[in-house]
Amino acid sequence: MRIFRITFSVLILLTLPVGAADAQTIRQSMLAGLEQMGDDDDFDFYDFSEFKEETEGLKSGWKALGLSVILPGAGQYYVESKGKMMLFGGAEALIWANFVGFRLYGDWKKEDYIGWAALHAGVDVNGKPDSYFEALTYYDNIDIYNQLELLYERSEAELYPDTPEYYWNWDSDESRFHYRKLRNDSKTAYRRSLLFLGAALVNRVLSGIDAYRSAGSYNRRKEFSDSGWRLYYSASEFVTDGKIEIGISHQF
Repeated sequence: MRIFRITFSVLILLTLPVGAADAQTIRQSMLAGLEQMGDDDDFDFYDFSEFKEETEGLKSGWKALGLSVILPGAGQYYVESKGKMMLFGGAEALIWANFVGFRLYGDWKKEDYIGWAALHAGVDVNGKPDSYFEALTYYDNIDIYNQLELLYERSEAELYPDTPEYYWNWDSDESRFHYRKLRNDSKTAYRRSLLFLGAALVNRVLSGIDAYRSAGSYNRRKEFSDSGWRLYYSASEFVTDGKIEIGISHQF
Protein backbone atom coordinates (compact mmCIF):
# COMPACT_ATOMS: atom_id res chain seq x y z
CA MET A 1 0.00 0.00 0.00
CA ARG A 2 1.16 3.54 -0.62
CA ILE A 3 1.22 4.44 3.06
CA PHE A 4 3.74 1.62 3.68
CA ARG A 5 5.99 2.76 0.88
CA ILE A 6 5.97 6.36 2.02
CA THR A 7 6.66 5.40 5.62
CA PHE A 8 9.50 3.17 4.49
CA SER A 9 10.97 5.98 2.44
CA VAL A 10 10.84 8.29 5.43
CA LEU A 11 12.65 5.76 7.59
CA ILE A 12 15.36 5.37 4.97
CA LEU A 13 15.80 9.13 4.75
CA LEU A 14 16.05 9.46 8.50
CA THR A 15 18.74 6.82 8.70
CA LEU A 16 20.89 8.29 5.93
CA PRO A 17 23.90 10.33 7.13
CA VAL A 18 23.22 13.84 5.80
CA GLY A 19 24.72 17.24 6.44
CA ALA A 20 23.03 20.54 7.13
CA ALA A 21 23.26 21.52 3.45
CA ASP A 22 21.00 18.60 2.46
CA ALA A 23 18.32 19.21 5.08
CA GLN A 24 16.24 21.48 2.84
CA THR A 25 16.33 18.97 -0.03
CA ILE A 26 15.18 16.13 2.26
CA ARG A 27 12.35 18.27 3.63
CA GLN A 28 11.13 19.13 0.14
CA SER A 29 11.20 15.46 -0.92
CA MET A 30 9.13 14.42 2.08
CA LEU A 31 6.55 17.13 1.49
CA ALA A 32 6.28 16.19 -2.17
CA GLY A 33 5.61 12.59 -1.21
CA LEU A 34 2.89 13.57 1.24
CA GLU A 35 1.22 15.80 -1.36
CA GLN A 36 1.06 12.87 -3.78
CA MET A 37 -0.87 10.89 -1.17
CA GLY A 38 -3.70 13.43 -1.25
CA ASP A 39 -6.13 14.11 1.57
CA ASP A 40 -7.24 11.77 4.35
CA ASP A 41 -9.71 9.99 2.06
CA ASP A 42 -6.78 8.34 0.33
CA PHE A 43 -5.90 6.40 3.50
CA ASP A 44 -8.11 3.42 2.62
CA PHE A 45 -6.81 0.81 5.04
CA TYR A 46 -9.79 -1.50 4.41
CA ASP A 47 -9.37 -1.99 0.70
CA PHE A 48 -10.07 -5.73 0.68
CA SER A 49 -9.32 -6.07 -3.03
CA GLU A 50 -5.77 -4.92 -2.38
CA PHE A 51 -5.55 -7.23 0.63
CA LYS A 52 -6.66 -10.17 -1.52
CA GLU A 53 -4.01 -9.39 -4.09
CA GLU A 54 -1.34 -9.17 -1.39
CA THR A 55 -2.30 -12.54 0.10
CA GLU A 56 -2.44 -14.49 -3.15
CA GLY A 57 -0.24 -17.56 -3.01
CA LEU A 58 -0.19 -17.78 0.80
CA LYS A 59 -0.78 -21.14 2.46
CA SER A 60 -3.60 -21.97 4.86
CA GLY A 61 -2.30 -23.32 8.16
CA TRP A 62 -5.54 -25.20 8.84
CA LYS A 63 -5.51 -26.80 5.41
CA ALA A 64 -1.90 -27.88 5.93
CA LEU A 65 -2.83 -29.34 9.32
CA GLY A 66 -5.83 -31.22 7.88
CA LEU A 67 -3.80 -32.70 5.06
CA SER A 68 -1.16 -33.96 7.47
CA VAL A 69 -3.77 -35.49 9.77
CA ILE A 70 -5.14 -37.43 6.80
CA LEU A 71 -1.71 -38.37 5.47
CA PRO A 72 1.47 -37.30 7.29
CA GLY A 73 3.74 -35.43 4.90
CA ALA A 74 0.88 -34.17 2.72
CA GLY A 75 0.70 -30.90 4.62
CA GLN A 76 4.46 -30.47 4.28
CA TYR A 77 4.13 -31.04 0.53
CA TYR A 78 1.41 -28.38 0.41
CA VAL A 79 3.65 -25.80 2.13
CA GLU A 80 6.62 -26.85 -0.03
CA SER A 81 8.68 -28.28 2.81
CA LYS A 82 10.03 -31.27 0.90
CA GLY A 83 12.56 -32.41 3.51
CA LYS A 84 9.96 -32.72 6.27
CA MET A 85 7.53 -34.26 3.79
CA MET A 86 9.99 -37.12 3.31
CA LEU A 87 10.57 -37.36 7.07
CA PHE A 88 6.93 -37.67 8.09
CA GLY A 89 5.93 -39.63 4.99
CA GLY A 90 8.79 -42.07 5.50
CA ALA A 91 7.87 -42.50 9.17
CA GLU A 92 4.27 -43.23 8.17
CA ALA A 93 5.34 -45.84 5.64
CA LEU A 94 7.63 -47.47 8.20
CA ILE A 95 4.88 -47.52 10.83
CA TRP A 96 2.36 -49.25 8.57
CA ALA A 97 4.96 -51.68 7.26
CA ASN A 98 5.64 -52.77 10.84
CA PHE A 99 1.92 -52.94 11.63
CA VAL A 100 1.23 -55.19 8.65
CA GLY A 101 4.32 -57.26 9.40
CA PHE A 102 3.27 -58.00 12.98
CA ARG A 103 -0.29 -58.78 11.92
CA LEU A 104 0.95 -61.22 9.31
CA TYR A 105 3.32 -62.83 11.79
CA GLY A 106 0.47 -63.17 14.27
CA ASP A 107 -1.69 -64.82 11.59
CA TRP A 108 1.08 -67.27 10.71
CA LYS A 109 1.58 -68.24 14.34
CA LYS A 110 -2.18 -68.64 14.75
CA GLU A 111 -2.29 -71.03 11.83
CA ASP A 112 0.65 -72.89 13.39
CA TYR A 113 -0.94 -73.39 16.81
CA ILE A 114 -4.32 -74.34 15.34
CA GLY A 115 -2.68 -76.92 13.08
CA TRP A 116 -0.56 -78.17 15.98
CA ALA A 117 -3.70 -78.67 18.12
CA ALA A 118 -5.41 -80.59 15.36
CA LEU A 119 -2.36 -82.84 14.94
CA HIS A 120 -1.44 -83.47 18.57
CA ALA A 121 -4.76 -83.10 20.43
CA GLY A 122 -7.27 -84.34 17.87
CA VAL A 123 -9.08 -80.98 17.80
CA ASP A 124 -11.84 -80.17 15.33
CA VAL A 125 -10.76 -76.55 14.70
CA ASN A 126 -13.81 -75.45 12.68
CA GLY A 127 -16.09 -72.81 14.20
CA LYS A 128 -14.41 -72.64 17.61
CA PRO A 129 -14.19 -69.40 19.65
CA ASP A 130 -10.90 -68.09 20.98
CA SER A 131 -11.87 -69.15 24.52
CA TYR A 132 -11.85 -72.77 23.34
CA PHE A 133 -8.27 -72.49 22.06
CA GLU A 134 -7.30 -70.77 25.30
CA ALA A 135 -8.63 -73.78 27.28
CA LEU A 136 -6.38 -76.06 25.23
CA THR A 137 -3.41 -74.13 26.61
CA TYR A 138 -3.96 -75.15 30.24
CA TYR A 139 -5.86 -78.48 30.25
CA ASP A 140 -4.78 -81.87 28.95
CA ASN A 141 -8.25 -82.89 27.78
CA ILE A 142 -11.89 -81.85 27.78
CA ASP A 143 -12.81 -84.03 30.78
CA ILE A 144 -10.28 -82.35 33.07
CA TYR A 145 -11.38 -78.93 31.86
CA ASN A 146 -15.09 -79.56 32.54
CA GLN A 147 -14.40 -81.04 35.98
CA LEU A 148 -12.19 -78.20 37.18
CA GLU A 149 -14.39 -75.54 35.59
CA LEU A 150 -17.42 -76.91 37.42
CA LEU A 151 -15.46 -77.16 40.67
CA TYR A 152 -14.18 -73.58 40.67
CA GLU A 153 -16.89 -71.68 38.82
CA ARG A 154 -19.92 -73.74 39.89
CA SER A 155 -23.08 -72.21 38.44
CA GLU A 156 -21.07 -69.81 36.25
CA ALA A 157 -18.99 -72.58 34.70
CA GLU A 158 -18.72 -72.55 30.90
CA LEU A 159 -18.65 -76.22 29.98
CA TYR A 160 -18.04 -77.76 26.59
CA PRO A 161 -20.26 -80.60 25.43
CA ASP A 162 -18.65 -84.04 25.49
CA THR A 163 -18.97 -84.51 21.74
CA PRO A 164 -16.47 -85.17 18.92
CA GLU A 165 -16.78 -81.55 17.79
CA TYR A 166 -15.31 -80.27 21.09
CA TYR A 167 -13.11 -83.20 22.00
CA TRP A 168 -9.39 -82.76 22.69
CA ASN A 169 -6.73 -84.84 24.40
CA TRP A 170 -3.06 -83.87 24.19
CA ASP A 171 -0.68 -86.68 23.34
CA SER A 172 1.99 -85.25 25.70
CA ASP A 173 2.79 -82.33 27.95
CA GLU A 174 5.54 -81.29 25.55
CA SER A 175 2.99 -80.93 22.75
CA ARG A 176 0.77 -78.74 24.93
CA PHE A 177 3.75 -76.61 26.00
CA HIS A 178 4.74 -76.08 22.38
CA TYR A 179 1.14 -75.16 21.54
CA ARG A 180 1.18 -72.63 24.35
CA LYS A 181 4.38 -71.06 23.00
CA LEU A 182 2.96 -70.76 19.50
CA ARG A 183 -0.20 -69.17 20.86
CA ASN A 184 1.76 -66.71 23.01
CA ASP A 185 3.89 -65.74 20.01
CA SER A 186 0.74 -65.01 18.02
CA LYS A 187 -0.86 -62.93 20.78
CA THR A 188 2.38 -60.99 21.35
CA ALA A 189 2.59 -60.11 17.66
CA TYR A 190 -1.00 -58.85 17.65
CA ARG A 191 -0.38 -56.72 20.74
CA ARG A 192 2.75 -55.19 19.24
CA SER A 193 0.89 -54.31 16.07
CA LEU A 194 -1.43 -52.14 18.19
CA LEU A 195 1.57 -50.10 19.33
CA PHE A 196 2.10 -49.01 15.75
CA LEU A 197 -1.49 -47.80 15.55
CA GLY A 198 -0.60 -45.51 18.44
CA ALA A 199 2.58 -44.49 16.63
CA ALA A 200 0.52 -43.64 13.53
CA LEU A 201 -1.70 -41.38 15.65
CA VAL A 202 1.33 -39.62 17.17
CA ASN A 203 2.87 -39.17 13.73
CA ARG A 204 -0.31 -37.47 12.52
CA VAL A 205 -0.40 -35.11 15.49
CA LEU A 206 3.26 -34.13 15.08
CA SER A 207 2.98 -33.81 11.32
CA GLY A 208 -0.15 -31.66 11.64
CA ILE A 209 1.48 -29.30 14.14
CA ASP A 210 4.61 -29.01 12.01
CA ALA A 211 2.58 -28.40 8.84
CA TYR A 212 0.58 -25.65 10.55
CA ARG A 213 3.75 -23.93 11.74
CA SER A 214 5.46 -24.44 8.38
CA ALA A 215 2.54 -22.71 6.65
CA GLY A 216 3.16 -19.66 8.85
CA SER A 217 6.87 -19.75 8.03
CA TYR A 218 6.10 -20.07 4.32
CA ASN A 219 3.75 -17.08 4.44
CA ARG A 220 6.28 -14.92 6.28
CA ARG A 221 8.97 -15.77 3.73
CA LYS A 222 6.63 -15.02 0.84
CA GLU A 223 5.47 -11.72 2.29
CA PHE A 224 9.09 -10.77 2.89
CA SER A 225 9.99 -11.74 -0.70
CA ASP A 226 6.98 -9.99 -2.24
CA SER A 227 7.90 -6.78 -0.44
CA GLY A 228 11.08 -6.63 -2.51
CA TRP A 229 13.48 -7.68 0.19
CA ARG A 230 16.06 -10.40 -0.40
CA LEU A 231 18.57 -12.13 1.85
CA TYR A 232 21.92 -12.90 0.26
CA TYR A 233 25.32 -14.24 1.18
CA SER A 234 28.58 -14.64 -0.65
CA ALA A 235 31.51 -16.88 0.23
CA SER A 236 33.38 -16.53 -3.04
CA GLU A 237 36.30 -14.75 -1.36
CA PHE A 238 36.43 -16.96 1.72
CA VAL A 239 39.33 -19.06 0.41
CA THR A 240 41.53 -16.07 -0.48
CA ASP A 241 40.87 -13.57 2.32
CA GLY A 242 38.52 -15.38 4.72
CA LYS A 243 35.55 -13.09 4.09
CA ILE A 244 31.89 -14.10 3.97
CA GLU A 245 29.33 -11.48 2.99
CA ILE A 246 25.84 -11.71 4.45
CA GLY A 247 23.32 -8.98 3.83
CA ILE A 248 19.83 -7.87 2.95
CA SER A 249 18.77 -6.03 -0.18
CA HIS A 250 15.62 -4.31 -1.38
CA GLN A 251 14.47 -3.80 -4.95
CA PHE A 252 12.85 -0.42 -5.58
